[in-house]
Amino acid sequence: MYSGEATLTFVDFEIVESILFDTSEVKNKRRIVVEINAQKRELHYSDLLVDFEVLKDEVLNKEGNYLFHRFDGTTSKKYNSDFGYWVIKYKKLIMEWDELIDKAWFEER
Repeated sequence: MYSGEATLTFVDFEIVESILFDTSEVKNKRRIVVEINAQKRELHYSDLLVDFEVLKDEVLNKEGNYLFHRFDGTTSKKYNSDFGYWVIKYKKLIMEWDELIDKAWFEER
């Protein structure tokens, strides 16, 4: 299924890492490999997460009652829609969907 938008609410959390792959200095490349060509820089999560679109997520680790979760995706137009990621440590995640629409294009129909 795919959806409209979701709201994620983290309970008892801490942002561990917030990274932007800045491609603003990359010139004359037809294909940019962000991990190689872009400048990796820390960016405060309050800036990175504005209009952040999650493309991939991964649970990295569990320590006691806490999960470490990484979210990769694209940033806002302010940052040229460059790629970035953030890592959060949290106890609980509440996910609220506005609607479930239909099967996604990659799901078996």
